[in-house]
Amino acid sequence: MAKKKASRDGFNMAQAIRDELTANNSLTLKECLAAVQAKYPNQTINPNSFGVAFSNQRAKLGLKPRKGRRKMVRRRKPGPGRPPMAVAVRSVNLEQLQAARKFVAEIGDAETAIAAVRQLATLQIG
Repeated sequence: MAKKKASRDGFNMAQAIRDELTANNSLTLKECLAAVQAKYPNQTINPNSFGVAFSNQRAKLGLKPRKGRRKMVRRRKPGPGRPPMAVAVRSVNLEQLQAARKFVAEIGDAETAIAAVRQLATLQIG
């Protein structure tokens, strides 16, 4: 399909984008659109087609494509019926195991000792 010729008033969107990008190749889409609209105030510019033309002109000029935002990955917290999240395992020597055994014996049971250690970790700031 043939391209549409420029209108009679001489406005060529691709050429206007090329002019702006050669003047400053670090322009973003919004900045370039604002600059072209300021230069040609009587023209109606469709932002969607401008974005396509902007991307095409950046490629023709050999500029790297802009990177979009990264998507955030939500990880589900473990709960009933879900497998627990992976926990980094530290190696513990024999003296530390014996100290932990004494601590659990003084507290009463392992669950209470774990709760006490977690509470202690939240209280320690540095």
